[in-house]
Parts: sequence; structure tokens; C-alpha cells
Amino acid sequence: MCECYGIRSIAECMAKSRSETTQIQANYLLENLAKGNPKFQMQVYKGLIALLPCSSPKAQELAAQTLKVVQPIVCESNQSLVEPLIALLQSLHIEVQYEAIELIKLLMDYNVKDALIKSLVHILKPPKKLEQIKSEETEEKEGSQTGVVDFFVQQAAAAKTIGILVCLSNEIAEQFLSLQVIHNLIYAMGNEEYAESQRQASITLEFFVKNFPIVADHVKEAMGDQLFEAFLTDPDGLYARMTPIQADVCRSNKVNIPYRSSA
Repeated sequence: MCECYGIRSIAECMAKSRSETTQIQANYLLENLAKGNPKFQMQVYKGLIALLPCSSPKAQELAAQTLKVVQPIVCESNQSLVEPLIALLQSLHIEVQYEAIELIKLLMDYNVKDALIKSLVHILKPPKKLEQIKSEETEEKEGSQTGVVDFFVQQAAAAKTIGILVCLSNEIAEQFLSLQVIHNLIYAMGNEEYAESQRQASITLEFFVKNFPIVADHVKEAMGDQLFEAFLTDPDGLYARMTPIQADVCRSNKVNIPYRSSA
């Protein structure tokens, strides 16, 4: 089967089938091929990575789920995994996001760790082209504002993912700090257009404030006493009471913590 492009055919079946049963069975076959055929493990691995950007949420979910099994088998991770995996955080399907986050957690022990961490910090702030996207979608009266929503969903998921990863080890938390994640988290807290971004960024920022005194000092100075106290009192619900002026303070923050990671 493998010699006759069987792996490619199975992957295509997963991506294009409208039957979840068929997709599950195809995924099961790929997983067993990776486990039982050392010669083609890497081919299966690359096939699963190729499925991540497909248009089927179920195939994306299954591919990410199976990559958690196959990754330890092939040992070294492939850099081509980073971009499509980070893109899964845009998904509106919670099960896809869940599997993406679980895979990112696993990959903290592999050579794509640094690239994943940098990407997560980067997507907390909007790309320069976002305002152009907003303008174009406003002009298209029947448009669904997909591009803007994709970014906001990904921003919130990135903040959530960072909050999960920093709990894994102090080394990972320090690496995020060295990349100025605090500035970007505070910025995301000021995103009045998407409450979940504000909420997740605030929850994750709380971890850093409680565990790193230098962060608490810089955040308090950036926010001011009143907003900082409100943040400490209820980081989960702060977004609901944040004023437009306070949100602007967050978006305009200049926090720059000179922190060198020991990683």
C-alpha cells in the first residue's frame, strides 16, 4: 500500500470525505501504518502535517491528535509543522483548538519549541494589514469579516495557550518573558472588539504578575494604581468593567522588561 502512494491516498480521503466515520477509519489506518512500518513513518508524519491546513475541521482535529502519537515515533520534529499548527488556533471549532494546544504542549520537548513560542508571542498583536482588512470588509456590505474574526480568535487562543505553557516549567515562562510577552499581553487586554482576547490575556498576565516581581512592578506602572488593583481583584472579569480609556492605556503600553532567559 505504502509503495503505491497509499499514504497520500488515505490522507486525501481524510481531507475530502464528508463522512466522519470514513475520516476516523482513514486516520486509524495512518496511525497504524506509522506504528507498524518504520520505513514509512516519516511519510505518514509529513502526510499528517499536510492535513493541518485542509478545509475539514474533523480532519484537522484527527491529524493534530494523531501527530501527538506519531511525533515521539519519528523523534525529531519538522519545522514545516509550526505555521499550519499555529494557524489551527484560528479555528472556531473548540475541538480543533484543543488538539492544537495539546500538540503544542507536546512539542515543548522538541526542536520547534523556540519557533512556536515566538509565533505565539507575535500573534498577540495584530498584523499591520489588519486595518486594511477591516476597511475592505466594511466596504463589502455582505462580507462576514472573516479575516478580522480569524485574527481575534487566534489572538485569544494564543493568550490561552501561553497561559497553559508557562505552567509547564519556569524555563518556558522565562523564555516568554525574554520575548516581551508582557507588552503583547497587555496590548491584547485592550482589544475592545473581542472580549475573549481581553479575558484570556488578563488571566495569563496574572500568572506572570504573581510569579515574577519584576513583572508586577512594570505592569503596575503601565496600568496605573486603579486599573492594576481592578486587575488583581478579578482578572477573569476585568474586561466587562474596563473603560474605553483603560483599554486605550493597555493598547498604548510601552512595557519593555529587560529579562534574559536562562534557556
